[in-house]
Amino acid sequence: MEPSQSDRHQQDALPFAKYAKQIERIRQKIPQVIETPGAEHVFGASSHHYQLHAPITMTELNDLEKDWGVKLPEAFAAFITLVGNGGAGPYYGIYNVQQMKPDRTGIGIPSVLKVNLETQDWQSENDFALIDEDLDDEAYEEAAANLLSGTVEIGTMGSSYEILLIVSGEHEGRILYWDSEFYRPFFTYENHFLDWYERWLDEIIAGFKIHWFGTTLGGSQQQLTELARLPEKAGIRAQALKALLRFPYLHDTAIQVANHGLQDAAEQVRYWALTLLAAHAPHLADPRLIQGLRSRQTIERRHAAQLICWYRKKDVTLFVEEIQPLIARETDPETFRFLGYILDSAEVDPLPVMLPAFQNSNRQIRNSAIWEAGKSSRKADYVDAFIPILWDDSEPSIQVTALQSLGGVTDPILLPIYEYLLQRYPNDEYSIRTHVGHRLKEFKSRKEKRT
Repeated sequence: MEPSQSDRHQQDALPFAKYAKQIERIRQKIPQVIETPGAEHVFGASSHHYQLHAPITMTELNDLEKDWGVKLPEAFAAFITLVGNGGAGPYYGIYNVQQMKPDRTGIGIPSVLKVNLETQDWQSENDFALIDEDLDDEAYEEAAANLLSGTVEIGTMGSSYEILLIVSGEHEGRILYWDSEFYRPFFTYENHFLDWYERWLDEIIAGFKIHWFGTTLGGSQQQLTELARLPEKAGIRAQALKALLRFPYLHDTAIQVANHGLQDAAEQVRYWALTLLAAHAPHLADPRLIQGLRSRQTIERRHAAQLICWYRKKDVTLFVEEIQPLIARETDPETFRFLGYILDSAEVDPLPVMLPAFQNSNRQIRNSAIWEAGKSSRKADYVDAFIPILWDDSEPSIQVTALQSLGGVTDPILLPIYEYLLQRYPNDEYSIRTHVGHRLKEFKSRKEKRT
């Protein structure tokens, strides 16, 4: 008599008995996820549709481990034998084992990658000197391969980001996000695959903001609020506040902790406290955002402009009076760019506001100002402001931006300048002749309409 499917599950479950309850929870939560409103819009869901492949048998697992020359971490082995051989999972899903292509010469070598959960920062701009840039090509490739020893790729986040499972070494069983372009590692916070996977299910069911899943601390609001109060651990306080952003709603206690965080001695804590308030308690954040716009510190102005753009778009008119005078004196290109976005969201005519920045000594600011001015419906009234740029700006790329911004303007005063540009760039350097040609076609079209 053939054993039933339930019997087979029980037999296969014996080696992984300590995960039995968690496996059962995961099995029950997958159908719940499918029924959760908005689950279909979670990043990557259209790739796997929350469907799992049939699990592999223990015999198949044993054969796989012999083939790869390594024993898989128990939590992952439990998943592929008792839940599914890949399919539904974070980002674009989990590969089935047939899709995984481990380096058999390195998979059994203990991973050399180290983790500091308190200081790591997802998509940090800091440089990671994991490989000596002075190595020759062969040595560089060898060093890169060594970094991935003891790991196997089990999925992709898209672009250059991979999802790795550490199968050998100190951090065996943990999930690692790997930037294959810049060789940057990021350890997720869960101890093993099943915790990481179940957290993903829980956050979808709870309606969390599933954006860059796994790059912040997990836990309940109460747990994260307690971490945000930890003395002498600024890194953890900051990460706890950041993690609270993924909740659709915050309790009063979390808001109070964030408000208190505005006075924290650590800049990173103050930043995430202000970010959290901008997203969930704008009445507390707005005075600080205005204070930030007025700051002499570049980083404070930049953060304020970014947070207004990201979280306060519905009420950007509250900040317009503060921002308009900043345009003329802002020295940071990134801050300037976000100030432009805010004015655009407020539907303020950008041209009169941007005019002072046309002559800014910073090339990026100058370029941003001219581009934003090109969105104005009144640019035909300000042609004189564009003429000096077309005549003699030192940056051809900015002249291109000016030509693009003048789209639709057919003032005859521009024709001699266009002729000058055609002569100055006879070989279409920087595509300037091409852009001049676009503008001249508009003159021709206008003339044909008149006749």
